[in-house]
Amino acid sequence: MAADWKTLQSETLLRDRWIDLRADRCATPQGVEIAPYYVLSYPDWINVVAITPEDHLVLVRQYRHGAGKVCLELPSGGVEAGESPEMTARRELAEETGYVSDRWQLLCSLSPNPASHTNRVHSFLALEARPGTSPKLDMGEEGLSVELRTLTEVQSQLTYGALDQAMHVSALLLGLMHIGRLRT
Repeated sequence: MAADWKTLQSETLLRDRWIDLRADRCATPQGVEIAPYYVLSYPDWINVVAITPEDHLVLVRQYRHGAGKVCLELPSGGVEAGESPEMTARRELAEETGYVSDRWQLLCSLSPNPASHTNRVHSFLALEARPGTSPKLDMGEEGLSVELRTLTEVQSQLTYGALDQAMHVSALLLGLMHIGRLRT
């Protein structure tokens, strides 16, 4: 059975509005010291599986600098101070796509990477999504475009990398499973 490590020392290396990076000195239950062990602290994240009445998935296409390319993704974002994850999901869907929904459900809350991240990613299902407002893009989202794809089309292209973001693929599969549309 696994047991918790002990943190012997912790030092913040970098903290700004985007990232909080620390180096810990840890000891395993067997007394093995591991240093440095880097830990990233982010605010919680959300992503939205938004499905229109016509069975289209609402997606965004935007440049992702870490990957160095334009990616097709679910609407997503960071939970801001004072917001619940659902409030963030509603806000991000409207801001990035202009779509709104009255039918929301939390699919799951998972750890994006429990080895080194402290945050959670909350995946939401938004059914009967419809245009409701004009997008209000944040700094860095210039050039973001909205795409509607049929559920069948996206599902058939998942193994070919249609969505490059692993957390988005898992959220989509959970959403499809929830509505009884997961093809095997």
